[in-house]
Amino acid sequence: MRVKTLIVSASCQERTFLRKVLDKRDDIEIIGETVSAREAFKLIRAIPYDLLFIDIDLEDISGLELAKSLANSDFPVLIIFLAKDEGCAAEAFTLDAVDYLIKPIEEVRLLNAVDRAIRWERVLKKKNAYVEKISIPAQAFNENELFQALEKSWHKNHQKMPSIQKLPVEKGTRRILIPYSDIVFAEAWGDYTYIYTAEEKLFTSFSLKTLEERFRGTSFFRVHRKYLVNLDQVVEIASLPGGIFYLRTMGKHKIEIPISRRRLKQFKEILGL
Repeated sequence: MRVKTLIVSASCQERTFLRKVLDKRDDIEIIGETVSAREAFKLIRAIPYDLLFIDIDLEDISGLELAKSLANSDFPVLIIFLAKDEGCAAEAFTLDAVDYLIKPIEEVRLLNAVDRAIRWERVLKKKNAYVEKISIPAQAFNENELFQALEKSWHKNHQKMPSIQKLPVEKGTRRILIPYSDIVFAEAWGDYTYIYTAEEKLFTSFSLKTLEERFRGTSFFRVHRKYLVNLDQVVEIASLPGGIFYLRTMGKHKIEIPISRRRLKQFKEILGL
């Protein structure tokens, strides 16, 4: 199934570049180009697009305004923004943007954004079946520190995080508060962060470093430079060939944390297994 795509940009050169790169892919079908937001909205109402490339700077209204109008409509669609600088990045991600590309756009960066969009498109169409899994390399963290955190998290006298501890995140055009206990893990994205719950991927303007400080004293552990994981959400011990063991979190967006064989017994004792 090919992803139906619309390019919305006032730049002929930009549209030509996008088409040239995207035409090489078998999973993308470009069905239309337009220079204005109003024309784009008309096309979107007529054709069930899956993916939009929207330039922030359009001839009539801004690309952000177009995205906002779509967020409040009955036309769910994935959006990749094109921009001259990072000035609108935070606002773009509050609109659930798949990606935000800075001009001049590099082909590799564009293709990575498309790959991300393809994954998101599959989530939308197969939401109940899709599972995203992230494996953390063993060298990314200190195993002694991990087990100290695990013992604290699962100790019989460990106090659960109070529900008043909540994090503001963006969901569409709304800002909502989610309890720390609902967060499975956090992923750095530049100066911002994606928050994963068991069911959703949300955006926050906090950096991962800021969140690490904010979560200090809770069951969150920095397993990688890009990831903070809530150890209370670890629900499975998985074994792989070669005597390799992993801790896995719950939910549709899973994260795997490798542990050594010598730590397996200690880990089971912590859990009372």
